[in-house]
Amino acid sequence: MGDLARVNTNVAALRAFFTLSEINDRIAISQKRISTGIKVNSASDDPAIYFAIKKTRRDIAALANKELNIERGINFLETNSSKLDQVSELLLEMYTLANTAQAGGVSSAEKQAIQTDIIQLQQEIENIMQSGVSASIYSGFTIGGLENVSLTGTTTAGTPPTLVNLTIDTTNLLVTGTSDVGTAINNIKGALDAIVKDNQKLGSYVRRLRFEIDDARSEKADLQATLSTIQDADIAEEQLELTKLQILQQSALAMLAQANAAPQAVLVLFQ
Repeated sequence: MGDLARVNTNVAALRAFFTLSEINDRIAISQKRISTGIKVNSASDDPAIYFAIKKTRRDIAALANKELNIERGINFLETNSSKLDQVSELLLEMYTLANTAQAGGVSSAEKQAIQTDIIQLQQEIENIMQSGVSASIYSGFTIGGLENVSLTGTTTAGTPPTLVNLTIDTTNLLVTGTSDVGTAINNIKGALDAIVKDNQKLGSYVRRLRFEIDDARSEKADLQATLSTIQDADIAEEQLELTKLQILQQSALAMLAQANAAPQAVLVLFQ
């Protein structure tokens, strides 16, 4: 009778139970893959693939952080560029006013009004430069040594220069101020050129960063595609595998039941 006569150890039942346990483990893995959509959920599933997945995820996270930092940099530069745009518009207005003051037909009262306008524009430029523009990206300008500019040639000794310090002195403007007005015009023009040059550099930086962020996004997309290939489970394939395993599970259960019942045949020997 062979193994059938040894009832103390049911070898057939043990083998059927081992097979059933193995099938149950495979069913659990397949169910987890279907529920998570990932075919390698732990290092024990496939150590090499698990390592590749973690490394790829790390690289994707690094690129995402790089993309975020570049976006912040672009926002920072564009904010400063906007401020320089404001300054350039104010300088352009000052340039127009100074040219108006140079006209021979402009009265002293009109020149006084022009001076008032220019002083207000100067103060607004100072506010923008001191509170709105980062010194780390701005080369700065003095509007051709503007702290020493006056339409009549007079200066204020001992006064420290500011970023913009434009003074239009209307005293005797019609008599002695012609050359000084011309100097102020040239200095404002120089300041406008400096602002436009700095803003042009900011625009170049932003353009370069946009290329970098496009490159980072493209590389991240490629890595995500690679990650999908090695990580994502084929749900249709897993469902087929699960169906097969469930059938085998039922077969193994039936064989285990038969193996457990087989030693009962030995009882006929005691009748």
